[in-house]
Amino acid sequence: MLLIDADSRQNLSGWWRLCQNKQNVPDNIEVTTASTSRTLETAIERFATSFDLIVIDAPGVDSSLQTSIIRASELVISPIQPAIKEIEAAGQAVAMVNEINDEAGTKIQHLNVRTRVTIPGRNLEAYRYIRPFVAGLQQAAYRTALLDTELFERNIYRAIQNGLGTLQMQDLTDSVRKARAEVQALVNEIESKRSIHLKGIAA
Repeated sequence: MLLIDADSRQNLSGWWRLCQNKQNVPDNIEVTTASTSRTLETAIERFATSFDLIVIDAPGVDSSLQTSIIRASELVISPIQPAIKEIEAAGQAVAMVNEINDEAGTKIQHLNVRTRVTIPGRNLEAYRYIRPFVAGLQQAAYRTALLDTELFERNIYRAIQNGLGTLQMQDLTDSVRKARAEVQALVNEIESKRSIHLKGIAA
C-alpha cells in the first residue's frame, strides 16, 4: 500500500519519520509526499502499477490540489469530528465530488466517517447534527452516505502517531483489541459499500 501525504500539515509524513527513527517501519507500506497537483500526478503515474492500493491524505480545504486528488480517486472518505467546521468541510467535499462526477461523467464514491468520538461527545449538538446533515445532503440529491461504524478517541491511536508503526504491530492488550475490532468493522463496511457501488455502476 502506498500512502501519499498531500496535506500541508504533513502529519502522515511526520508519523513515517518517527516510525523510521524508532525502527517501527511497517511491512508492505510506503509513504511519499505531494504538495502540488503535478507532483501528485507524477507519484500516481510512478507507483500505480507497484501497489494494490493508494491512499491519499488530502488537505481539508478547497484547493486545486484537493480537486486533483478527487479527480484521481475512486473513493473519497470525509472524516467528520463532532464539530461544526468539520461538518461543513465534509459538506464541501460532498459538493465537490458530485460536481466533478457531473462534469466529467465519473462515478467517484463519497462516504463520511465519524472520528474522534467519545461517549460524552455523543451528547454534543454537533455530534447529533451529523446524521441529519448527511441525510439532508442525500435529500438534496447529493450522492453520499454516512458509515455506521465510528472511530473512537483512543489512547492507542495517539500512541501510534508517535512512531509506533501500525495497530497490527501493537501488543494485544484490551485497548488494542477494541481498536482492531473497530477498524476491522470500518474496513468491512467500506468494502461492502464499495461492492454495492461497483455493482450499481456495472448494472
